[in-house]
Amino acid sequence: MPFDHKELELLVCGYSHIDVADWQASTSVSSALRSSKCIKWFWDILEHELTADDRAKLLRFATGSSRVPLQGFKGLTSYDGKLCPFSLKAVPYTRGVFPKAHSCFNRIDLPIYPTRELLKEALMALVNLEMTEFTLE
Repeated sequence: MPFDHKELELLVCGYSHIDVADWQASTSVSSALRSSKCIKWFWDILEHELTADDRAKLLRFATGSSRVPLQGFKGLTSYDGKLCPFSLKAVPYTRGVFPKAHSCFNRIDLPIYPTRELLKEALMALVNLEMTEFTLE
């Protein structure tokens, strides 16, 4: 039986609904970040303080897409089409620094913020700004 237009859209684009529990369960976290309070704050802010639109913007910042694959977050792929889980890597905090995305690899370098409020401010700034700069490393 052929696909209808809605089924084709799901296959190509994925789901618009973001399940934070699935995102968290499918995420690889660096050991330095795993042992900090910052990781708990990150997931708590995503689940309880960001709107659905804000979560989509953060996902787009990190992966290049605001939608989730049909398989859920475990189905994320890298630029070459190979499975590539979302990952969070700890980086040192310096005043005024923001998280940095590596969208080809579905990774955010997350500074280990000393307070929850500083992390929230940084995440809110990311979702409220238009990202227009791309660099190659």
